[in-house]
Amino acid sequence: MNRVVAPASCRRLVLDDVLNAREARARRQQAWLCQYGQPVISATLVWPGEVKDTPLARQVMAEAKEAINQRLQQHRWRIARQEAAFPVTGPEALWSVSSPAWMIKHVMADLEDNHPLGRLWDIDVFCPTAGLIKRSAIHQPMRRCFLCHEPAHVCSRMRRHAQDELAQRIEEITYDYFSGQRSV
Repeated sequence: MNRVVAPASCRRLVLDDVLNAREARARRQQAWLCQYGQPVISATLVWPGEVKDTPLARQVMAEAKEAINQRLQQHRWRIARQEAAFPVTGPEALWSVSSPAWMIKHVMADLEDNHPLGRLWDIDVFCPTAGLIKRSAIHQPMRRCFLCHEPAHVCSRMRRHAQDELAQRIEEITYDYFSGQRSV
């Protein structure tokens, strides 16, 4: 069944948009955990700024979905359900996968760390019994800021970098990748 997807909204966000989208995504994740009883992968983008649903953001998410699906196929993990959504807060996707959550987290952390666009992806893995599987639980280092290489969560919370600076770096990463310099 082909589903028609509306074009990117390119609308500026307000705080309520972000909070509502986060709550809706958490409800979907929880519903899938209960319905399927197996781990859920949740992919969103690291996309600073007030406009998150753009054609470029959708293109970056399309690459994330392709890369995740390839890894799942490589490991021969069965996908019970997969779904993408395009809220104003940016593209997101979910998978329900039949495999141990810690194994999935290892593979997804590797993808985030080693794919040319991986730094722009936020791939979470949820276990039906343990909840969110953090990188520390699988002995992986925290993600680093793509500008200064300090812990990303610190830079984000402190708003250490200007939006222009972050947008410029995202533009460089995506230009390098989509202009044919792919090295997966």
